[in-house]
Amino acid sequence: ASGVPMPKVYLLKDTSINAFAAGHSSSNAVIGVTTGCMHLLTRDELQAVMAHEFSHILNGDMRLNIRTTGILHGIVSIAVIGRVLCEIATLENSDDETGFIPPLFIVGGVIIIFGSAGVYLGRCIKSAVSHQREYLADAAAVQFTRNSQAMAGALKKIGGLSRHGLLSNPHAEEASHMFFERGLAFDIGEFMSTHPPLETRVARIDPYFEGEFPEIAPLEQHRIATDGVSKKKENAEASSDFMKSAMMAGMMMGGAKMSWNPEAVATAASQPGQAQLQYAAELRESLAPELRKAAHDPLGAQALMFAMLLGEDDTAFEEQLERLKTHCVEAIISETRILHPKAATMDPRAKLPLVDMAIPSLRQLTKDQYASFQETLQWLVESDQQIDLFEYTLGKVLDRHLKNHFEPSAKPRIQYHSIIPLLPRCSTILSGFAHIGHEDTASTEHAFRQGAACLKELGKNLKLLPYSECTLGEMDAAVAELAQATAPLRMKVVNALAHTVGADGEVTIQEAELLRAFADMLDCPIPPFVQSS
Repeated sequence: ASGVPMPKVYLLKDTSINAFAAGHSSSNAVIGVTTGCMHLLTRDELQAVMAHEFSHILNGDMRLNIRTTGILHGIVSIAVIGRVLCEIATLENSDDETGFIPPLFIVGGVIIIFGSAGVYLGRCIKSAVSHQREYLADAAAVQFTRNSQAMAGALKKIGGLSRHGLLSNPHAEEASHMFFERGLAFDIGEFMSTHPPLETRVARIDPYFEGEFPEIAPLEQHRIATDGVSKKKENAEASSDFMKSAMMAGMMMGGAKMSWNPEAVATAASQPGQAQLQYAAELRESLAPELRKAAHDPLGAQALMFAMLLGEDDTAFEEQLERLKTHCVEAIISETRILHPKAATMDPRAKLPLVDMAIPSLRQLTKDQYASFQETLQWLVESDQQIDLFEYTLGKVLDRHLKNHFEPSAKPRIQYHSIIPLLPRCSTILSGFAHIGHEDTASTEHAFRQGAACLKELGKNLKLLPYSECTLGEMDAAVAELAQATAPLRMKVVNALAHTVGADGEVTIQEAELLRAFADMLDCPIPPFVQSS
């Protein structure tokens, strides 16, 4: 329901209760959870922790965290070297029964002392950055799950566990600001801490909290080795169920058209409410099991994309499938044939959400497999000598979330801090949306003006371009340049597009798909559109 694909989830072998989100953008985000988190929390509590981390993804906190980590590494690197030497000095070895190496320990201690100034400065920086963002993420988790007791319960268990959120890793200092709860053994005062006090965090969620944490038995190491596999699978499935329902996006309630409030789009971006969460879960359950299963397999995900692009007419389908044999292996052809009837009759509102579900599986392809998939997809789109809005939208969504994964490139730098130099690009993209969603000249002009008005006084100078000057290719170039603007400017453009699309009080599925794709390219994901009263 957040408007972004499901991130990969990794397991950290640590008995504490902790988690983190990392990545440069929502398209390459990952979430990590500790073994203790998986074993000691209930399903609802684990879901709340995931929602907390997902809030960091949606709000761009992880990008700031990554940058902060880079800065802090240089500041605290001397102390980190000292900690590593001290740990090596105390390791057991076959030549020394005690495993203690005094000279090395002394050297490490001296280095730690000299590096303490860097640690002090680093913690001040992390504390200034982290506190308010953690409060906001806690509140967002309650909003996403509608279960304040689950969020409070997870925090209380951390407080009642002897190890709390402590991570046994020498590099925990550099990344401590990224975690769900502080990952260090101690902090020199609250103002130096990377996270607010647990008591304060719980009290903000649970007004009846009396300041006492229930004692939680530590996770035994032998339990992890013996029954960890089955328990991990059970909890992973629970987490996966939540993440799957949380990443559905670009859908609508109602029929081919619906009434809506454009103002709600800007407000709801990155803030999916209960209606979006509930509807996303319901739509996911309505999908055919074959389609859902295919979305979670690399081969099936490829076949699923092809099945959604192939013609619905039996004759056209067989002809395209025969020609497809020259581009794909037989296994993909067979799977495509099986999935096509289900894909052809599925609710059109579920197409883009299904694409989102398939993206993590498509990321598991090898580079050669991805190149072949891209070539085949392009051939299918161009095979009928025309491109419809779904084909265009599908290509853009896949390109945004897959291309940089297989062909890493530098993220575009922020070039624009003012909308003024981007006004010509705004004219192009607003004109394109106005022409696509409205047939007659008067309604097209009205839609354009509604969107331009969102840019205040500057919007009055924008002119509606003829259709020949705002084709999909022209809009591509426009959105590529707009993506180099600051986040508030990009959100302002998305708001203007929403008003253009909804100028007539209705939005079609095709318009919604296109708006979702462009918002995604501008890194402003849109949750499900809920019909307004």
